[in-house]
Amino acid sequence: MSSFRRRRWSEVVLRPHVLVALLLFASALPWLWGGLTGGAAPRPPGALLVGEPSVVISPADVPIVVIDRDGLRRTLLVEVETVDAFDARLGAALVALRTVLMEERNWPPAVAAPRVQSYQAQRRQVAVIDVPPLGAAPALALLAELAALRSLQETAFAHGADEVRVVVGGSPAATLWGQVALH
Repeated sequence: MSSFRRRRWSEVVLRPHVLVALLLFASALPWLWGGLTGGAAPRPPGALLVGEPSVVISPADVPIVVIDRDGLRRTLLVEVETVDAFDARLGAALVALRTVLMEERNWPPAVAAPRVQSYQAQRRQVAVIDVPPLGAAPALALLAELAALRSLQETAFAHGADEVRVVVGGSPAATLWGQVALH
């Protein structure tokens, strides 16, 4: 026959696992009480901007890097009207670069200026330059196409890009306009 022994209350309460449970219950009481009494719910902060954000277009000197058919590099400062944002500054610089490259016959006149989008990847600024396709325009000489590609890349690097990717017509392509490989 087993003998039933009554334990004293202090022996049960003073065990470590019972003390931890009581401590957790005591720390949850204010939260429980606030939920039962319907305390004020926290409100999200109000809008920080009043009205529409203003976009200020101002003149700025931006660098463009022109590489000629012989591989010689020169940096020019051109004044453009732009917003103070990476994509806008680089986009305006590439429009000015296209003009200079067309004067040197290193850009087909039928092809519009490239567009720019950028993003951050592992703390690196990646610029994606979207060059319109050549279409029905006559092809450029190999060295002219190489000069155009290198000028685009070096101009993006001059604006602070850590990595430059060139796409044609919004899609990845093997070559710029049929002769110079993009990768």
